[in-house]
Amino acid sequence: MNKLKNRAIIFLIFAVCICSQLRSQDEFKFDDQDKRAVTLKFKSLNNLIILSASLNGESINFLVDTGVNKTKVFAQVKDSTVLEGAEFISLRSLGSSEPVKAYKTTDNKIDFGPLYGDNQEVYYITDPRYDLASKLGINVQGIIGYDFLKHFIFRLNYNRNSLRIYQHKKFNRKLRRFDKLEFRTIRNKPHLKLPVKFLDGSNKELVFLLDTGSGDAFWIFENDEITAPEHSFEDYVGYGLELVISGKRSKLKTVNIGDYDLEMPRVAFIDSTSAELFTADRYKNGIIGSEILRRFVIFLDYKNRDIFLKPSASFNDNSNYDRSGLILLFVGEEITSVKTPIFVRVNEETNYSKKNTSIDFDIRLEISKILEVVKIRPNSPASEIDILEGDRILKLDGKNVNRMNLEEINNLLRSEQGKRIKIQLKRGKAILKRELFLSSQLN
Repeated sequence: MNKLKNRAIIFLIFAVCICSQLRSQDEFKFDDQDKRAVTLKFKSLNNLIILSASLNGESINFLVDTGVNKTKVFAQVKDSTVLEGAEFISLRSLGSSEPVKAYKTTDNKIDFGPLYGDNQEVYYITDPRYDLASKLGINVQGIIGYDFLKHFIFRLNYNRNSLRIYQHKKFNRKLRRFDKLEFRTIRNKPHLKLPVKFLDGSNKELVFLLDTGSGDAFWIFENDEITAPEHSFEDYVGYGLELVISGKRSKLKTVNIGDYDLEMPRVAFIDSTSAELFTADRYKNGIIGSEILRRFVIFLDYKNRDIFLKPSASFNDNSNYDRSGLILLFVGEEITSVKTPIFVRVNEETNYSKKNTSIDFDIRLEISKILEVVKIRPNSPASEIDILEGDRILKLDGKNVNRMNLEEINNLLRSEQGKRIKIQLKRGKAILKRELFLSSQLN
């Protein structure tokens, strides 16, 4: 299985020259310094921002994550002698109690086209458990955050899949229609203090990490004063290295973000034991993810620690939640052979062609993505029918999953209440058919 997972990611190698003398990291720069701003188009997958770039001449897809302060790349070692100039370190990682092996390197070039960074510090992670590709369904080989974002002012527009990047010295927009909030940085990560009203009517001011690397809405870490409400339900809310992270799903009555009130946004309450696996500090009460951020047009200014927000067309969209209970993951690929009939000429006098044999077929090899049920949410529609963890999904509503990306699959499973979904699955050698009716436990 690990071999299949490894094939799902285009691994980058250590094609870097390690300087014997460390230099300070260079800033990212515009290719044309006379330009006021440039726009990068990104792929959006489950509200996440995926940017294409090159790293030392090799193509790479970065997840843009405000929740990380160092650039990380998932790699395998081609030549161990390269590591002689790299500094070995251990990193804490979400969902893993054991440290992760990584190599700190310098003198890397990251190029986004209209802007680039020389002499960049990159942490190469050789742990095979790092496999974002299987979780996202597309090749994502790295994560980039503070080291990139700190140099500019960014306008983030999820509806247009665009990241507009401004040079500080040339920025002259007034932003009168935007609400301004100040954030503080903790370990170079932006944090906002927001007033929250819970379902029981109580009010608290909580500190949230602004996390574009989370596709969820709000997470709140439980403590002696904050616990999940009585009618919350068990849910799988995210992925770690070694486990799926669970929490109790519910809603908040309101969350105030500047001049705007979010009504009944969903929230996952993470128990204190689970929270210790992936939060290295105690300065925050939770996370605000891209399911909330996508509802705004945002300007983010790390230098002055300002964030400017204006509601987008998605501001009141509170429906972006799975209604099936299926937690699906691409676990790799397999090669299958398909027999394709070749053209056979018919004898016009006898109206007869020779009997087809194996030589009348070309064998075409196809690569099939393996979409597996890794978890089933308790008391969900999927838990009420005969679907098991480990089943492989072949078709959804008659469409082969090989022709669908994870975004299309998730959108189907988030469809309207009561929609019937036909499922074809494989269990062992048996091909089975099932159907479920979507229903949201949040109702």
